[in-house]
Amino acid sequence: MIELQGKYKYLIGIMRLLTLLSAFEKSRTYQMTFDKLILLDFYMRFPKTMMDLDNYSFDFEELYSFYHSYPDREYYQEMLRILISKKLIEKEIQNSSFIYRIKPIGIDLVNSIENTYSHSLISTALLIKKNISKLSEANIKEEIYSKSLNNIHLLI
Repeated sequence: MIELQGKYKYLIGIMRLLTLLSAFEKSRTYQMTFDKLILLDFYMRFPKTMMDLDNYSFDFEELYSFYHSYPDREYYQEMLRILISKKLIEKEIQNSSFIYRIKPIGIDLVNSIENTYSHSLISTALLIKKNISKLSEANIKEEIYSKSLNNIHLLI
């Protein structure tokens, strides 16, 4: 059973990353580095905590978002390697940094999934692009830290 849960964790994570990258597909000026991808994915994972969206409710993971505020970098590396191996994204060097971009087949995959969860991921990714991506990495980290700690009072 643990093995199956691990697969779901990766599938959901891969879908979040693909959806996030698809929102930035036409934005050639925005450079999606590894660190930015991790930071923005925190908003994808915990939209109620980070953006207080009405169409989301708290779940178990969301309540414990403060526990996840320090990401598992190895988990993200594995997901990105899977996405690159499936030719859904590409990794290129720009300005001495590795940049991740979604490929057309990745966009087709994101657009082909028709369910409520996928639609909510797409709308969250577009909100992140519009409102969060303009912040500096330092400001995003500070916001993650402060907002994720706000959920602790709900547990007491």
